[in-house]
Amino acid sequence: MPQYPVVGGGTPVDDQFLSDMLDTFVIKPADATPRVNATLVADPDLTFPVVANAVYDVMFRVRFAGLQAAGLRTDWTVPAGTTGNRECMGPGSANAVQTDANTTELRLAVHGYGTAVLYTNPRNSVSLQTLLEERAILSVGATAGSCTFRWAQNVTNATGSLVNANSYVKYRRIG
Repeated sequence: MPQYPVVGGGTPVDDQFLSDMLDTFVIKPADATPRVNATLVADPDLTFPVVANAVYDVMFRVRFAGLQAAGLRTDWTVPAGTTGNRECMGPGSANAVQTDANTTELRLAVHGYGTAVLYTNPRNSVSLQTLLEERAILSVGATAGSCTFRWAQNVTNATGSLVNANSYVKYRRIG
Protein backbone atom coordinates (compact mmCIF):
# COMPACT_ATOMS: atom_id res chain seq x y z
CA MET A 1 0.00 0.00 0.00
CA PRO A 2 1.43 3.42 -0.90
CA GLN A 3 2.04 5.95 1.85
CA TYR A 4 -0.57 8.65 2.32
CA PRO A 5 -0.27 11.43 1.45
CA VAL A 6 1.61 10.64 -1.75
CA VAL A 7 4.95 12.42 -1.79
CA GLY A 8 6.43 12.85 -5.23
CA GLY A 9 8.13 15.30 -7.49
CA GLY A 10 5.98 18.35 -8.03
CA THR A 11 3.74 17.68 -5.01
CA PRO A 12 2.64 21.07 -3.67
CA VAL A 13 3.49 21.45 0.01
CA ASP A 14 0.48 23.30 1.36
CA ASP A 15 -1.48 23.36 4.62
CA GLN A 16 -3.65 20.37 3.65
CA PHE A 17 -0.65 18.28 2.59
CA LEU A 18 1.14 18.97 5.87
CA SER A 19 -2.03 18.38 7.91
CA ASP A 20 -2.54 14.99 6.23
CA MET A 21 0.82 13.89 7.66
CA LEU A 22 -0.19 14.51 11.30
CA ASP A 23 -2.35 12.66 13.80
CA THR A 24 -5.68 14.32 14.57
CA PHE A 25 -7.02 14.30 18.14
CA VAL A 26 -10.65 14.67 19.22
CA ILE A 27 -10.70 15.19 23.01
CA LYS A 28 -13.83 14.79 25.12
CA PRO A 29 -14.31 18.22 26.76
CA ALA A 30 -16.40 17.15 29.78
CA ASP A 31 -17.63 14.08 31.64
CA ALA A 32 -20.56 12.40 29.93
CA THR A 33 -23.97 12.26 31.56
CA PRO A 34 -23.98 8.91 33.38
CA ARG A 35 -25.83 6.14 31.53
CA VAL A 36 -28.04 3.76 33.51
CA ASN A 37 -28.85 1.08 30.94
CA ALA A 38 -27.18 -1.47 28.69
CA THR A 39 -28.23 0.04 25.34
CA LEU A 40 -25.21 1.12 23.32
CA VAL A 41 -25.38 4.81 22.35
CA ALA A 42 -22.91 6.87 20.30
CA ASP A 43 -20.62 9.16 22.26
CA PRO A 44 -21.23 12.63 20.79
CA ASP A 45 -17.57 13.62 21.16
CA LEU A 46 -15.65 10.45 20.30
CA THR A 47 -16.32 10.37 16.56
CA PHE A 48 -14.66 11.52 13.34
CA PRO A 49 -15.42 11.55 9.59
CA VAL A 50 -13.89 9.03 7.18
CA VAL A 51 -13.72 9.16 3.39
CA ALA A 52 -14.49 6.30 1.02
CA ASN A 53 -11.67 3.94 0.01
CA ALA A 54 -9.26 5.23 2.65
CA VAL A 55 -7.27 3.54 5.42
CA TYR A 56 -6.90 5.01 8.93
CA ASP A 57 -4.83 4.24 12.01
CA VAL A 58 -7.29 4.77 14.91
CA MET A 59 -6.98 4.72 18.70
CA PHE A 60 -9.74 5.41 21.24
CA ARG A 61 -8.26 5.99 24.72
CA VAL A 62 -11.15 6.13 27.17
CA ARG A 63 -11.25 7.06 30.85
CA PHE A 64 -14.36 5.73 32.56
CA ALA A 65 -15.94 5.34 35.98
CA GLY A 66 -18.81 3.39 37.51
CA LEU A 67 -19.58 0.49 39.75
CA GLN A 68 -17.84 -2.78 39.01
CA ALA A 69 -21.17 -4.61 38.88
CA ALA A 70 -22.41 -2.27 36.11
CA GLY A 71 -19.25 -2.33 34.00
CA LEU A 72 -18.92 -0.75 30.57
CA ARG A 73 -19.93 -2.17 27.17
CA THR A 74 -18.38 -0.74 23.98
CA ASP A 75 -18.44 -1.08 20.21
CA TRP A 76 -17.73 1.09 17.15
CA THR A 77 -19.97 2.12 14.31
CA VAL A 78 -18.30 2.40 10.91
CA PRO A 79 -19.59 2.83 7.35
CA ALA A 80 -20.95 -0.21 5.48
CA GLY A 81 -18.15 -2.04 3.66
CA THR A 82 -15.46 -1.13 6.22
CA THR A 83 -13.14 -4.06 6.93
CA GLY A 84 -10.82 -4.98 9.79
CA ASN A 85 -11.04 -5.61 13.52
CA ARG A 86 -10.30 -3.66 16.66
CA GLU A 87 -7.77 -4.48 19.39
CA CYS A 88 -9.35 -4.16 22.84
CA MET A 89 -7.35 -3.59 26.03
CA GLY A 90 -8.78 -2.75 29.43
CA PRO A 91 -9.95 -4.14 32.79
CA GLY A 92 -11.38 -7.63 32.35
CA SER A 93 -14.46 -9.20 33.87
CA ALA A 94 -12.94 -11.10 36.83
CA ASN A 95 -11.53 -8.17 38.80
CA ALA A 96 -11.81 -7.95 42.55
CA VAL A 97 -12.87 -4.55 43.89
CA GLN A 98 -9.69 -2.66 44.75
CA THR A 99 -9.68 1.15 44.92
CA ASP A 100 -6.04 1.46 43.85
CA ALA A 101 -6.50 -1.09 41.00
CA ASN A 102 -3.08 -2.54 41.83
CA THR A 103 -3.82 -6.10 40.61
CA THR A 104 -6.24 -5.46 37.75
CA GLU A 105 -6.96 -8.36 35.42
CA LEU A 106 -6.40 -7.15 31.84
CA ARG A 107 -8.52 -8.00 28.83
CA LEU A 108 -6.49 -8.29 25.59
CA ALA A 109 -8.55 -9.38 22.60
CA VAL A 110 -9.39 -8.66 18.97
CA HIS A 111 -13.03 -8.16 17.97
CA GLY A 112 -15.14 -6.91 15.07
CA TYR A 113 -16.18 -3.27 15.11
CA GLY A 114 -19.79 -4.09 15.98
CA THR A 115 -18.99 -6.72 18.63
CA ALA A 116 -19.90 -5.61 22.15
CA VAL A 117 -16.82 -5.73 24.40
CA LEU A 118 -17.27 -5.77 28.17
CA TYR A 119 -15.03 -4.07 30.74
CA THR A 120 -15.25 -3.57 34.51
CA ASN A 121 -14.08 -0.82 36.84
CA PRO A 122 -12.12 -2.57 39.61
CA ARG A 123 -12.08 0.77 41.45
CA ASN A 124 -15.88 0.38 41.92
CA SER A 125 -16.57 4.10 41.95
CA VAL A 126 -18.15 6.88 39.92
CA SER A 127 -15.29 9.18 40.92
CA LEU A 128 -12.26 6.83 40.71
CA GLN A 129 -11.51 6.31 37.02
CA THR A 130 -9.93 3.46 35.11
CA LEU A 131 -9.12 3.26 31.40
CA LEU A 132 -9.42 1.23 28.24
CA GLU A 133 -7.80 1.48 24.83
CA GLU A 134 -9.17 0.24 21.53
CA ARG A 135 -7.17 0.44 18.28
CA ALA A 136 -7.61 -0.54 14.66
CA ILE A 137 -6.40 -0.19 11.13
CA LEU A 138 -9.71 0.91 9.62
CA SER A 139 -10.12 0.13 5.89
CA VAL A 140 -13.13 2.06 4.62
CA GLY A 141 -14.95 0.64 1.59
CA ALA A 142 -16.89 2.55 -1.04
CA THR A 143 -19.11 4.31 1.52
CA ALA A 144 -17.91 7.40 3.42
CA GLY A 145 -19.28 8.22 6.88
CA SER A 146 -17.89 8.30 10.39
CA CYS A 147 -16.15 6.10 12.92
CA THR A 148 -17.89 6.43 16.29
CA PHE A 149 -17.28 4.99 19.76
CA ARG A 150 -20.47 3.73 21.43
CA TRP A 151 -20.88 2.78 25.07
CA ALA A 152 -23.35 1.75 27.76
CA GLN A 153 -23.40 -0.14 31.03
CA ASN A 154 -22.74 -3.85 30.72
CA VAL A 155 -25.43 -4.61 33.32
CA THR A 156 -28.17 -2.07 34.00
CA ASN A 157 -27.55 -0.36 37.34
CA ALA A 158 -29.23 2.68 38.92
CA THR A 159 -25.76 4.12 39.62
CA GLY A 160 -24.69 5.37 36.21
CA SER A 161 -21.46 4.54 34.41
CA LEU A 162 -19.74 7.37 32.56
CA VAL A 163 -16.98 8.19 30.11
CA ASN A 164 -14.82 10.95 31.52
CA ALA A 165 -13.36 14.18 30.16
CA ASN A 166 -10.00 13.93 28.40
CA SER A 167 -10.90 10.63 26.81
CA TYR A 168 -9.92 10.93 23.15
CA VAL A 169 -9.71 9.46 19.70
CA LYS A 170 -6.46 9.81 17.78
CA TYR A 171 -6.56 9.06 14.07
CA ARG A 172 -4.59 9.55 10.89
CA ARG A 173 -5.28 8.62 7.33
CA ILE A 174 -2.49 6.29 6.17
CA GLY A 175 -3.79 5.09 2.83
